[in-house]
Amino acid sequence: MRRMSLAAIVTLVAVTGSCRDLAVVAPELPPSAEPLAPLAVYSDWWRAAEDCSGRSAPMMRVRWFVVRGSDSFAYQGTRYDGYWWNGVHWIMLAEGRVQDPGIVRHEMLHDLLGRGDHPAEFFQERCRTVVVCNEDCRAGSR
Repeated sequence: MRRMSLAAIVTLVAVTGSCRDLAVVAPELPPSAEPLAPLAVYSDWWRAAEDCSGRSAPMMRVRWFVVRGSDSFAYQGTRYDGYWWNGVHWIMLAEGRVQDPGIVRHEMLHDLLGRGDHPAEFFQERCRTVVVCNEDCRAGSR
């Protein structure tokens, strides 16, 4: 068995000790957001997003939320029909979009890619027939 140098042990302890600092803090949801049980069809939609993106992950890692009574909602001063958060793997949907496959798969694709922007390779090319990509999406913004 190889012996670790004192410097290596100190570095290992410092790195592992700092992991607690990397904990993800849950974002604040709009007051009208409620937990949402994913619809049964979401499993099929998730597989479609996995297929077009070439990425895979368990859908059960996603926590779903709904904002009742609207086709869109305000979050941090901007209107959305769906919104995804990294780290916590949360997806929030406007109630009127809960059954909209293009919108739901759009947010699923964000989760699979692990990023909030809209890379053209995925949103406009590989998954163009699976997700909705509006003007902001085509511009590459959130």
